[in-house]
Amino acid sequence: MASSMLYQAFRVDGGPTQYPPNPTPVTADVLEVGLVFAVAILAFSFLVILPGVRGMQRLFFAVMVFFSIFVLATIMVSNFGMEWETAEVHTKVQYKAFIAEEMDGTVGVKIGLRAVNITLKGSGEGELKNEEINYNERFHYGQDGQGRIGFGPYASLINREFRAAQYRGLPYPILWVAEYFTLDGEDIRWHRSYRLAGYYTLTMLWTAFPLWILTNILFCMFIRYGAYFMMLTGGVMLLGNLIFHFLRFGPVLAVPMGTATLVFHYGWCFWLNLAVGSVTLVLGAAILFLDLRFPDVTSTFFSVGSDPDEYYTVKTSGTKGPGMTTGSLQVISEELTEMGEQKSDNTIIKP
Repeated sequence: MASSMLYQAFRVDGGPTQYPPNPTPVTADVLEVGLVFAVAILAFSFLVILPGVRGMQRLFFAVMVFFSIFVLATIMVSNFGMEWETAEVHTKVQYKAFIAEEMDGTVGVKIGLRAVNITLKGSGEGELKNEEINYNERFHYGQDGQGRIGFGPYASLINREFRAAQYRGLPYPILWVAEYFTLDGEDIRWHRSYRLAGYYTLTMLWTAFPLWILTNILFCMFIRYGAYFMMLTGGVMLLGNLIFHFLRFGPVLAVPMGTATLVFHYGWCFWLNLAVGSVTLVLGAAILFLDLRFPDVTSTFFSVGSDPDEYYTVKTSGTKGPGMTTGSLQVISEELTEMGEQKSDNTIIKP
């Protein structure tokens, strides 16, 4: 009897167990935190095997691996991050309809490449004294086009999400900011502006991702080609910043909120991608210069021989005809001997 009562707990008419909802405010971006943890686990894995590398190669290996992971993390975090543009203000605003009291709180907006994130946190007086005010809402641009004007089934995704938020009864400050992204006329085209800028910036970041993978592969084979692709990766990342900056057309977004105004500025995702892209471009050019002038230095650092193309280049002998004669073989043998005398001990000669 007791076991039967135990298994019937929280059940309604013999249905599955149901628990009451437990809404909690979002305190962090789960996707961003997941990416950071994934990168940390990857870096820790390489840190574990680091003692197995001997001599100065241990330091070289650590620098190469951790820089590679850092650039990869920057590309992914900038791709999915919500801090390309940010704004925050502390003010008094009306909280809900039919409530005269104003709330004293903080309104924050984060603009990413795929969506806009709006937060509201504060405290109220009077009727709002015992109410917890802690909201975090995300409205997505939608990459399937601008959609029709209005809030119907063929409207843009952000318009449909805005209408759903109205039905849910979200606070006025959140709806007030989100409404700026639902209009598409005259100079009020911020949704179209951010959607296009985010779409093409995403294209550049997704292009930089395979380029960086190829860069790491080529550095294990041909240093010079790896430097080329490293410069190409940095250039594509910087191109993403330029696209986000110049494709943002129209007036600067400024949202009046109570007695203050939300003024937007570039966030840490924009500056991080800009800084890492610049470092990658400059570092790739430096490696290319060193490989051309001091190939032994780059060969020692990467534990890879210089560009092997020069090993297969043999001067054309004076012998005519398609066949190999004794004279032509002698010329090739002399060339390989000279190349072997010029190379250092750690260079592999491939006849």
